[in-house]
Amino acid sequence: MKPAASIAVLAFSVAACATTPVQPADVPGPLLIFETGPCFGFCPVFAMTVSPDGRGQFTGTAFTAVLGERNFEVTPAQYEAFRLRLAPYRPDTSITYGYENCDGPVATDAPTVTAGWSQAGGESVSLEWYMGCRQPGLAENPDAIYGAWRELPAVARLVGFDDKRATYGRGD
Repeated sequence: MKPAASIAVLAFSVAACATTPVQPADVPGPLLIFETGPCFGFCPVFAMTVSPDGRGQFTGTAFTAVLGERNFEVTPAQYEAFRLRLAPYRPDTSITYGYENCDGPVATDAPTVTAGWSQAGGESVSLEWYMGCRQPGLAENPDAIYGAWRELPAVARLVGFDDKRATYGRGD
């Protein structure tokens, strides 16, 4: 083989082994945690988690169609809709708005909603909001948080409320 041909073959061989830089894998979304507490009335009381792979767990405690634990599945689009519905309320650090630290007036007999985001590797934050706290930034649209579970049809069936009864406060 001629030296020029050997160099060309060597250069081609090296080029064939070269790869583009490995891109970091997409970081999966967080495990989403959602829980409602009791109110003075018939508010559904349940806890649920849903992971980015679409697996979820529901525990109905009171005023839900299903009491006890059930597994459910959601589509990637449903997970993303639920994540986006809660995203504007995700705090930088865990926070509770209740009687002690409410920046606005406090009404009684309302439920509490807890939303949590738990990333692989242990990083997690949560928002706990007693809905009687007229906290600026939250109180303007309580259904945005309280009704977030409606983005997940499987959970809506487990809760068992139609859209009209599932809204917080207004019932419209």
